[in-house]
Amino acid sequence: MSSETVPVLAPAARGEAFGAALLAVLGVGLRLAFLRVFPTIPVSDFRALIEFGIRLRDLGPAASGFGWVQFNPGLPLTLSVLFRVFRSDPVAAARAATAVATGLTGLLPFVLWRPILAFRWRLAAGLALAVWPGQVFFSGVVAQENWALLPTVALACLGVRGARDPRLRSHAAAAGLLYAAAGAFRQELLVVLLPLVFPAAGAWPRRSGARRALGVLAVSAGVPLLLLAAERRAASGRFALTTEHGGLGLLGSVVPGAAADAWIDPKPYVAARRPELLRDRRALREAAAGLALEDWRRRWRYDAFRAGVSSMRLLGDSDAENLFWSVGAAEALPPERRASGDAFVSAWGPLLRLELASITGLLAAAVVWGARRRDPAILLLAAAVLLKVAVQAVVSPMGRLMVPAIALELLAIVLAASSLARSPRREQAALLGVAAAAAAWLLLATPALRALARRKDEDPLPVRRFPLEIAGGGFAECRLESGRLSALEWRRAHLALAPGSPPSGASTRVSCELPAGHGPLRLSLGGAPSGFSGHRVERVEADGRELLSRTLTAAEGATALEVPIGDARSVAVEVLTVRPDPAPVWFEIGAS
Repeated sequence: MSSETVPVLAPAARGEAFGAALLAVLGVGLRLAFLRVFPTIPVSDFRALIEFGIRLRDLGPAASGFGWVQFNPGLPLTLSVLFRVFRSDPVAAARAATAVATGLTGLLPFVLWRPILAFRWRLAAGLALAVWPGQVFFSGVVAQENWALLPTVALACLGVRGARDPRLRSHAAAAGLLYAAAGAFRQELLVVLLPLVFPAAGAWPRRSGARRALGVLAVSAGVPLLLLAAERRAASGRFALTTEHGGLGLLGSVVPGAAADAWIDPKPYVAARRPELLRDRRALREAAAGLALEDWRRRWRYDAFRAGVSSMRLLGDSDAENLFWSVGAAEALPPERRASGDAFVSAWGPLLRLELASITGLLAAAVVWGARRRDPAILLLAAAVLLKVAVQAVVSPMGRLMVPAIALELLAIVLAASSLARSPRREQAALLGVAAAAAAWLLLATPALRALARRKDEDPLPVRRFPLEIAGGGFAECRLESGRLSALEWRRAHLALAPGSPPSGASTRVSCELPAGHGPLRLSLGGAPSGFSGHRVERVEADGRELLSRTLTAAEGATALEVPIGDARSVAVEVLTVRPDPAPVWFEIGAS
């Protein structure tokens, strides 16, 4: 009777397998469980990314479209491959894939830091990423920032290895590919990750083979980046790695009135200053950066202050702000889940502010410790975080863009903790005091400084006339008679009450002259359901003849409708507030 020897894993190997399984199950399981309760519906850019991915699936990777103006190709290309397998419900597939991809991020430091860090600290780093509440609650949003986590964290882990122990084998080819992948998802990461890519490739600190490593890095990163630029050229005629909307992003951060929300649509500002640019999208994109720099030069002291306040907000409020996209926006959840979403935001918003302020406070303590110990790994991670904050504070201070940077903060904190654990208790207490002071500063000072930035900001420039693109061709020449233009989406104008309007009885009215010779047209009218709480009257006139007059109540919601206006030469839209109603209204004109 023969017997077989059953191999038994050594205790260390069993521990590694258990740790990896725990991180994978916990990271992915938490996110999928959250999605089961709150199945986030993609809105705004996230919906557009899914549509872009479907377009690339159906028409090929060089399919033309407006997506090339707005997005980097990494996520749409990834989604196009995913959608070839899951064709029936691309939204659900994209949402679940995003949760799984972000949930696996915790495995990266656990595996890649094995040569430089003890098991418990690698497990701690993985757990920090796996259970990070701000990202768990954002993980169902199909955002470029979520998908950038994997290559960013992987490259950071390799960079830490190279900085901590230059004797370890370098991974120049992998570093180059990860650097290109991160840039394919978010273009600013090509700048943010510069402190980490060279130690990851073995090109720094100086050692034998550094020149060869630099060459391999250049090729492994350069070839895919050139291919991405060539793909953009084939699709849009523009050979570039960057999108075309960067100038508009910068302009929306600096125009008068931007301090209230950190970023506002800059096209009303353009309508007030250079309305002719609204007739040519490419001309506006090319001129936007110049307009932004003009404003910087005009009030550079205020803009520097505003950028500093934005940096504090990004480091303390980003995770809480991201709840808006996952559960807070009315359109982000099915109707039966909206009340639960609102309750979740109310309960978790303050906690996430405390969470992220604590993380940033611990990062400050880690930087102090890293500087005292001259630990390049901690300092390189902190440098990447500061670069990300600087870029976003100037160009586009939106909380969701900070997701990769917060992951790097967590890695730096664990690295510092792993060496601080062997130091005297007095030193540990002092650094905890630094962390507490930094966190308290963010929590206490940020609201007051944001309020000051709003008070010191200038009022938005008044808009009296603006061109509105007609779907199907041509422009309507519109005149704002009362109220204000709050946003302009080329073919869609958003109207709101003027600042200081009374709570009831105020109106906004716009009239538009239509071009001669157009075919039958229709006017679409709607509003944002979020926050609608009163009564209002909506009227539409064409050539002086009333076509619509309805009273919209909170119970009805902000329903949209289409009003045929035929071959009219003029059309007017008026909204009268009967009872308090903060919700704006939008309208657009197109072929009937």
